Amino acid sequence: GDGGGSGGGGAPKAYAKPKGRPDLTSQSEGAREAAEGFNDQAVKAFKAKDWQRCYDLSSEAIRLNPRKTAYLGNRAAAALKIKSRKMLKQAAEDSVLAYEMDHLYAKAYVRAAQAHLELGERATVKLAVQEWEKALELDPDNKSYKEGLKDAQLTWEADWA
Repeated sequence: GDGGGSGGGGAPKAYAKPKGRPDLTSQSEGAREAAEGFNDQAVKAFKAKDWQRCYDLSSEAIRLNPRKTAYLGNRAAAALKIKSRKMLKQAAEDSVLAYEMDHLYAKAYVRAAQAHLELGERATVKLAVQEWEKALELDPDNKSYKEGLKDAQLTWEADWA
């Protein structure tokens, strides 16, 4: 047999989805505390560059407390790292939802802009320009926001203007 053991070399272990709390809904007593626990784990997973685990843990936190913009932000950040088209769409969706809930959440505009630019469609690139502008309104001296806006504008002008 294979003899489990904690893997050193060899093939990576198949990804096992973290266990959620199917016994709870967002209405359950204890849902918020559980969500906070999943979010803490998600943040650790992100720091460990374990993007899929971060994504899944954040999803469970969101399911248990859907109105918490930080959870949406964490899932979007992980989705942006995974970069598949499906994930970019999810990152955009989560980020738009987050900035619609909190108009002062600059990072939500930034993540939405990054996802929208990466999706590279006429409508999404246009949104990216607007979202970078909004992020800059909130944080006018931010160098990376200025660069992001310039990048989005150049893409717009090169491909769609």
